[in-house]
Amino acid sequence: MGAYYVGILKKDTMETLSQEYNPNSFKIKENESDFRLEQNVEAYKAYAEHSRKVDETLPTQRQYRSFAILPDIVCIDILTKYGLDVHSQDFMNHPANLRKLKRIIETEYPMLKTSNVKAL
Repeated sequence: MGAYYVGILKKDTMETLSQEYNPNSFKIKENESDFRLEQNVEAYKAYAEHSRKVDETLPTQRQYRSFAILPDIVCIDILTKYGLDVHSQDFMNHPANLRKLKRIIETEYPMLKTSNVKAL
């Protein structure tokens, strides 16, 4: 899971970054009929692994804990596959969606978890 891809791509491709100032942003590769999104998620995975190690040393009875770090490309994949828009302003107001997101992360993206908390 170094680079993550969404979409299909053919010949004569143009490439841009989603955020020119952000080296961790995703690449948009497109031609006249297709597109592909790519993002290197190694920095996110390294951060998540470090956070899980730190989590092991902290008290387990904390009121709040981080659960995961989600690169944009993963959020797009979750939106495409499951219809969950984690960037929606009211996403956190729907506990069922949050539980579903946690289960998805637990099963499909466990290397992006920032703590050792199990999904509900």
